[in-house]
Amino acid sequence: MKKILLLIIISIQIPGLLYAQDDTKIFRHGQLDNGLTYYVRHTTMQPGKADFYLVQNVGALMEEDNQNGLAHFLEHMAFNGTKSFKEGIPHFLKRRGVTQFNAQTGQDETVYYMTGVATADTGLVDSCLLVMKDWSGFLLLDPVEIDKERGVIKEERRSRRNLGMRLREQTDPYVFNHSKYATRNIIGSEEIIQNFTPDELRAYYKDFYRPDQQAVIVVGDVDAAKMEADIRKLFNPIPKRVNPKPRLVYGIPDNEEPLYTKAFDKEMTESSVTLLKRVKQTPPTSLKEMMKRNLINRFYNQIVEKYLQKYIESKNPSFVQTMVGFNGLVRNYDRWNIYMQAYPGKEKQALKELLGEIERIHRHAINDKEVKEQVEAYLPGLEESEKYKDKFPNEVYVQLYQNNFLEGKPITSIEEDIAYSREILSELTAKDFHDWIASWNSNYKNWVFIMQGNDPTYNFPTQDEILDIMKEVREGELSAGAEEEVKAVPLLDYEVKGGEIVKTKKIKELDAEEWTLSNGCKVYYKFTDQDGIKVSLLGESAGGLSLLPAEDLPSASALSTLIMYSGLYKHTMPMMQAILKGHQIHPNVTLGETFEGVSGFCNNNETEMLLQIIYLFFEHPRFDRGDFDKYVYVNRLRVENTPRTVNDTISEQMQKLRIKDSPRLWKESTVFYNAMDFDKMVSIYKDRFQDASDFHFYLTGNIQREEARELVAKYLGAIPSTFRKEKAVHHDLRIKGSMTETILANIPDNKYMTTIEFSNTLKLKPVEDLAIDVIRTVLSNRYQEIIREDEGGAYGVNVGAAYENYPRPAQNIVINFQSNTEKGDRMRAIVHEQIDKLVAEGVSEEDVEDMVLMMKKGRVGVLENRGNAHWQDALRLYAETGKNIDSPELFENPIKKLNAKIVQEVAKKFFATAECIDIVVRSK
Repeated sequence: MKKILLLIIISIQIPGLLYAQDDTKIFRHGQLDNGLTYYVRHTTMQPGKADFYLVQNVGALMEEDNQNGLAHFLEHMAFNGTKSFKEGIPHFLKRRGVTQFNAQTGQDETVYYMTGVATADTGLVDSCLLVMKDWSGFLLLDPVEIDKERGVIKEERRSRRNLGMRLREQTDPYVFNHSKYATRNIIGSEEIIQNFTPDELRAYYKDFYRPDQQAVIVVGDVDAAKMEADIRKLFNPIPKRVNPKPRLVYGIPDNEEPLYTKAFDKEMTESSVTLLKRVKQTPPTSLKEMMKRNLINRFYNQIVEKYLQKYIESKNPSFVQTMVGFNGLVRNYDRWNIYMQAYPGKEKQALKELLGEIERIHRHAINDKEVKEQVEAYLPGLEESEKYKDKFPNEVYVQLYQNNFLEGKPITSIEEDIAYSREILSELTAKDFHDWIASWNSNYKNWVFIMQGNDPTYNFPTQDEILDIMKEVREGELSAGAEEEVKAVPLLDYEVKGGEIVKTKKIKELDAEEWTLSNGCKVYYKFTDQDGIKVSLLGESAGGLSLLPAEDLPSASALSTLIMYSGLYKHTMPMMQAILKGHQIHPNVTLGETFEGVSGFCNNNETEMLLQIIYLFFEHPRFDRGDFDKYVYVNRLRVENTPRTVNDTISEQMQKLRIKDSPRLWKESTVFYNAMDFDKMVSIYKDRFQDASDFHFYLTGNIQREEARELVAKYLGAIPSTFRKEKAVHHDLRIKGSMTETILANIPDNKYMTTIEFSNTLKLKPVEDLAIDVIRTVLSNRYQEIIREDEGGAYGVNVGAAYENYPRPAQNIVINFQSNTEKGDRMRAIVHEQIDKLVAEGVSEEDVEDMVLMMKKGRVGVLENRGNAHWQDALRLYAETGKNIDSPELFENPIKKLNAKIVQEVAKKFFATAECIDIVVRSK
């Protein structure tokens, strides 16, 4: 939402800037004598909840060479034992119903947080402040716990070593020009993780975890003055550090000539070229200059994306895809990033075309007319920000305060932001953009050229060839080109002959209504303003791909991609973009396996246009044979030139184990794309979206009943009907029965990846459904304690559970983790041992009571935040089953009966009869 982006874009350091005066009942900010900074803000977006953050202005860059990885290791230790929470902070928080807590370590900062804390529990609020105090300087750092955590970190490191990390290890030395940013990847080296001493960890902790490098942030439904007093009382006694170790700011050396590198990995499926220009930020001289610069940056990225998309659609360039933008790199540095994937062997020509188009955009497309259009498109979001200035989510303020503490970016009020933005937008010209671009694109310094692929012999452009292309483009003549002006025209140029609502039925339990239209379709309506001015619409009909013969599935696959690609009615895609410019309308069409659907959301003053689009989806879709041919050609070329990887082998073996052979299972290949047919695709669409009577529509949001009835009757009531009733076909291709299999693959780093899935089809009572949730939580906690903490055998064990009673009863519990080949078999055995123990011994009443408390608190949160999506789900369930998703019969009443005995009984009958699929993928 633009109202959120408004605050986030206010950035860049302004030394000595005075803070905006805000109501002291809402916002408190200050610094203690020991140097600790604090920010407290009262908000009402989440009544009864608050978020707590401890921000450290230190990260991996502060490490010495023998400490590489210790900043991140220390973050882990903060959740083990502390002065006030010797059993560990997670143990305490979970028992008190706080489930959203974590931390993240970066190169320049470390952030701890607890969110969604219930503020009515004053004891819990006090405890969360105490947690932050302990994090700030009172960790126990017990040697036994440190040794346990070594295994966890090693497994985290192993799990993170994916394709992206392997490529970054090759390219970071060039991106960061061999500075400290290139040598501190946060996770550290395995040798140091395994061998550092507790004293070395304590040394880092003592040097940098100190008040002058810390900020406490509390945002939410709190009394700001009282919270400020509590923070001062709790944190003031921490002594100011005497002669602290300097907190250095690290830079990146300039490179006068471009740096060039090739990065290869056998798992890469395509070749690409990235040109990256590093740009050192310069502090603006005023708040207005800062905001102007950021608005220009924002509009620049949008303009470039817009014109490159036009170029791709109209010119058939030699590149398949590209991403170009100016954004942040690391603290104090930005980057201009040009990414390109060319057709095989055409990199040089593609690069010349792309750089030429970017230069043309810079010289000619960024003009006063284009700037005016960007401003006009931005203003509605600014007005929305002003209208809903009290509705910003907590994370917006948290980010604002973090930016102020870590980088000196100013704290401004929303009113100031809006006033300055209006002033800047009224004065903005194309010259401002050209001056900004010239400030970072006037020389060849600090360029990095990165070639990536899977074949070291591939003929990538050389450094000199790229430089020659850049110079040729920059110094050459470029015509402005014939820009076709696309004018916005009415979406509909004829009067729609609507239907009428012939039957109205009250849905008392949902405070909603069911309307039957004259064409037979049903509309379920619910007013809610939980999501502000947003309105959501969903329409679904049973059938989907399941009703198509196997030979038509490739054509249907193309349909799912191209339905929104060629425009709508008489309007091409550029015309549709012009029509929708300035509107917050997001329509979509879906052809799923068992249904076809239309959907969209918009602001409430745009509901009529959304419904017009939905109407046109049925009556006047638009397909272009040229778009279809290009889609097929590009994808056929891609699959013909994409090498097989180990992931392809693994996927094929997994499918062979679990799925029956069937003509409905098309493999993406040349044969698949050759089977696509344009006429067949169009006929499939018209068949699937021809009958309004078989559709149910769900309209929720901030739209009044009478307006909704009028618009629904006019547009949805005008959709023709054939009055057929369809049901989806359930093509069950699963190979049934339990199995235990191991797949050996050429995966680096001795990985052992386990997925164990239990599935059943029991007819359970609501209280037994809730017991499935308890089983999931019990197993998750035990695996966390044993496999992660005691054994150091995995970074984490994910336990998921799901159950449903419609359209048929089904339950699933899925456990997955990643370990190493030495420990994997033992960790896998522990998974099954703990299930057997749960079945045999059950759980304690105390554990069930704790989980019931957590589930009740979660339920309160759901009921307090029922927006459009929730009510759509509620209306869908009612339409399909007649049940109320919020009925006490589904939660409040059964949870009163939930106890340890029921949990054990459900565990026994679920696991005794469940199908178990136990598959390991491991390195050879």
